[in-house]
Amino acid sequence: MTLPKMTKKRYVYIGITVILVFLFFHYWDNIAGFIGSAYQAFVPLIAGAIIAYILNILMSFYERHYFTKKNPPFAQKTRTAVCLIAAILTVLAVFSVIISLIVPQLINCIKLIIQKLPQSAERIVELVNNISWLPESVQETVQGYADKLLNIDWSAITAKVVDFLKSGLATNKASIGTVLSGTASAIVSVIVGIIFSVYFLACKKQILGYVNRITNVFCVTKRRQTFLRFVKTFNKVFHKYIVAECVEAAILGILCLICMSILCLPYAPMISAMVMLMALIPLVGSTISAVVGTLMILSVSPMKALIFFIMLMVIQVIEGNVIYPKVVGKGVGTPGIIVLGAVTVGGSIFGIIGMLIGVPVATTLWNEFKKELVKKEKKVAVTAGAGGEAAGAEEGAPEQAPPENAAAASEEAPPEEKEAESEETE
Repeated sequence: MTLPKMTKKRYVYIGITVILVFLFFHYWDNIAGFIGSAYQAFVPLIAGAIIAYILNILMSFYERHYFTKKNPPFAQKTRTAVCLIAAILTVLAVFSVIISLIVPQLINCIKLIIQKLPQSAERIVELVNNISWLPESVQETVQGYADKLLNIDWSAITAKVVDFLKSGLATNKASIGTVLSGTASAIVSVIVGIIFSVYFLACKKQILGYVNRITNVFCVTKRRQTFLRFVKTFNKVFHKYIVAECVEAAILGILCLICMSILCLPYAPMISAMVMLMALIPLVGSTISAVVGTLMILSVSPMKALIFFIMLMVIQVIEGNVIYPKVVGKGVGTPGIIVLGAVTVGGSIFGIIGMLIGVPVATTLWNEFKKELVKKEKKVAVTAGAGGEAAGAEEGAPEQAPPENAAAASEEAPPEEKEAESEETE
């Protein structure tokens, strides 16, 4: 076995590669620290891009309806600014309405829970004791927890909190400083991200123009077409997915409001708004809304709290298995089974981010698969049609000339004409 000859350039490339690999592993701590610092520096930019992408859905909607028929000169000049301001104001209005519905009633509910906690504990104990088929161990456990709730010394708890605030701030200055600095940096990142998002949306035409020019120069034609097709499909699917998620959350909130109004349950507007808002948070949103809503109604009536909990579980089961696949699947043009599979697999692998991105990615891959399948089917159909025509020509050839005449013609014809005839028949 002879080894291939090594040139000087190949030796130099191998030596440089070995040195770089050694330096990478030897100084991994420094490299990891640099990567972390770079990531922290780019966090506001990434957050701004995400916020801009979401705001662009509303902005694009307003741009499609802003003097599109006549399109006067002032509309062309002011379209970007007016639509951007309208999108920001719409988001602020929605959040202000939801917060105004939730926060005041939530504060009143917390006060009411603290006031009526002893009465609620006594009602729960009476309800459990009236159920004869429950074992005594369960009744004793409920009675023990109720006694603990009834014997809570709120003044002692308040004193402990005050003591912690006095002594803890002095002894835990480092940890408190770390928490405060982390909170401040997060707030600054969000604010800077919002500012970046405004700049992104204000200059989105120029950014897209530069991206198009870069792909034209540095990408091969076929790869560029494939990349642009995939990006356009993903962008279209993600837009439809976000809109479908908002529609699905609105449907869930409306169903909750209707059912709570029919069952005469308290705090119906506030809890329905909270359920609608929490529905946008995958994996944990439904649990948070169920727990908070049950605790709020528990301050009024334990039986109504149980009714609300059962009602919300039934609505969420129907929404997760019937409404969600229909609305989201119809919005992104994907079968419901693929939507459920993408949410399940994406959530189990990448958590909340996987649940958010799983459906658009699966839909994009599904659309690309369908396009390739249609191309393959057309090729198969063309090949089958060509084979059928060839077979029909072979079957019809003996009917045009009798065997005897064909044999005579083949004997009389010279060899060159025979070859020409055979090529024509092929």
